[in-house]
Amino acid sequence: MTDSMSEPSKMKVNMSRNGDGEKPRMVKLGELLTLDAEPERIDNPADETFVTVRTKCGGAVERVIKDGKIPVAFTGYRIHEGQLIYSRIDARNNAFAIVPSELDGAVVSKDFPVFRVDDRKVLKSYLMHFFRSGRLQYAIQQYSKGITNRQRIKEEVLLSFSIPLPSLEEQRRIVAVLDRADAIRAKHRQILVDLDELKQSFFDEMFLSDDFPIVESGDLMPVMRNGLSPSKSGTVSARVLTLSAITQGKFDVSAVKEGTFDTEPPADKRVTGQDFMMCRGNGNKSLVGVGAYSNKDCPDLVFPDTIIAGRVNTDKILLPYLEIVWHSGSVRSQIERSARTTNGTYKVNQQALSQINIPLPPIELQKEFARRVEAIAAVRAKVERALALDDELFAALQSRAFRGAL
Repeated sequence: MTDSMSEPSKMKVNMSRNGDGEKPRMVKLGELLTLDAEPERIDNPADETFVTVRTKCGGAVERVIKDGKIPVAFTGYRIHEGQLIYSRIDARNNAFAIVPSELDGAVVSKDFPVFRVDDRKVLKSYLMHFFRSGRLQYAIQQYSKGITNRQRIKEEVLLSFSIPLPSLEEQRRIVAVLDRADAIRAKHRQILVDLDELKQSFFDEMFLSDDFPIVESGDLMPVMRNGLSPSKSGTVSARVLTLSAITQGKFDVSAVKEGTFDTEPPADKRVTGQDFMMCRGNGNKSLVGVGAYSNKDCPDLVFPDTIIAGRVNTDKILLPYLEIVWHSGSVRSQIERSARTTNGTYKVNQQALSQINIPLPPIELQKEFARRVEAIAAVRAKVERALALDDELFAALQSRAFRGAL
């Protein structure tokens, strides 16, 4: 780390203004935020609402205690509406939030410092827009790298960072512009949700009202193959799918990493458009067996041994129908019952996945569903492109806003 980055108080986010006008005044967060909670002994945690802070400024949310976990008494903070809280360990991942009204009176551990925001100097909405821009996050990450990648950012360190602070009137103008741009993004995201719901509606309309013959999945995917694990000592490089490529509701061709193998991975370990790819093992039981299909051959992609690929007999079942029925409640319950846990990881094997009961409608009805899914996918692709442009515009507006050029 260079001398200029050795102390967080010297780390100024780059806000130099392009063009005419005065650049925003830089103000330390310590001038805007005041610690606003006294440590409190929480003697009856089972009666309390626990809160955590999502990364990427995803908000303060209730932290659900897992089944079987009995919270013990601890010393923490009681939070209230309008306060700013952050995660010491995830500040580098933008874990900042304003406490909403529904979490007033909830509790957090001492790893979530609590502040009062000086409304005479800064708008909470302006502050959160600045956090979301990632500029402070970048500064925190640079500081963290100088110590350790998991360094907790303590209060005094956070308060030593500086942010650009225009007048309240200018803050309101910036917030209004960014809010409008963000609202456009939100509308496009909602359209994507609606399109996914439309696909589910078509499925419910076409297939839930009739009784169809039940067929074992092994008859529909007669060839199943385990993937291939990369080798640390391997000399042959290849692109390898990650589990997130198939567990996000659709196949994501970009969810890959570089891996090495001892020999060239064979063709049956590569992604094809006739395969339904299924999660073989995960720490989350609800993700075991979850799957997706690529709809095209990807011979440059190898799937790892955490994925099982089933070669689909398309004379009997079409991939768009298989994908949605595979995630229906009746099929998911069968898969979860088949899952076994080893060292905290749930797993299913080929035999279990080949014995899942699948309702099989006539192929012509499946073809009609596939046509509808294809039409939805075409619209979805257009909306996704529009959303990508929205994101670019929003990032440009953020950049200009916080360097005084909006």
